[in-house]
Amino acid sequence: GIRAHRPAKDSGSTMGGWYAAHGLYRPEELGGLSVTRYAQAVRAEGAPCSPGMNAALHLHPLFNTADVYGHGKPTRIANTSRDVRQPKGSLPVSERVGALTYSIPWFKHYRRDIIEQYAEAYRKPADQYQELLADDPGNPSHLGGWHFFSHG
Repeated sequence: GIRAHRPAKDSGSTMGGWYAAHGLYRPEELGGLSVTRYAQAVRAEGAPCSPGMNAALHLHPLFNTADVYGHGKPTRIANTSRDVRQPKGSLPVSERVGALTYSIPWFKHYRRDIIEQYAEAYRKPADQYQELLADDPGNPSHLGGWHFFSHG
């Protein structure tokens, strides 16, 4: 139910610049457990974890309602012959990605014992998902935000 998100082994990447990595979440492999409840359980084990990631940009008000230059209508459509905005539901994969991802800590130094403790904190709720199903609140209608280092 939880997967690492990283380049293929033969890609040549060291991931040296990957400072905001996220894990991939597969609720169907964990009895439908929401990523929200999973993240709560990880935090209860002592590791930082937030459900979701950056929200889909096509829904951001800047792209849909903001009149940045004072045209009298949203800047995105101020110089178009048709409405090019993408409404909610138009990009379902982008809109659902928050329910399929969770944050993981950024380890700036290789401290094996701490990394192993955190890995166990992420592994344990996945291994014991059946115990978490009873009080699963489900995911809110919107996971993630339009910011980089916190999720709300």
